[in-house]
Amino acid sequence: MGKAQPAPTEKPTVRPAVTQAAILRDAVMTAYSITGSLSAATVLCSSLVDEDVPEQLQAGAVLSRLHHIAMRRPKH
Repeated sequence: MGKAQPAPTEKPTVRPAVTQAAILRDAVMTAYSITGSLSAATVLCSSLVDEDVPEQLQAGAVLSRLHHIAMRRPKH
């Protein structure tokens, strides 16, 4: 008697909307750490939206700009 072969595992697919939501959450939290205010964080994120960037890439572009801002700020 041979050993039973395990069923092949399928790689989980990540839905783009879920990924965008996670990136957007990271962007807002990064903006919050910069501004110290949730309302100011959302305003900052909104101001960083670039209309020339495709919609599915907007959250990543905003997060990238926020990281750039955070890295230029003086450290405590």
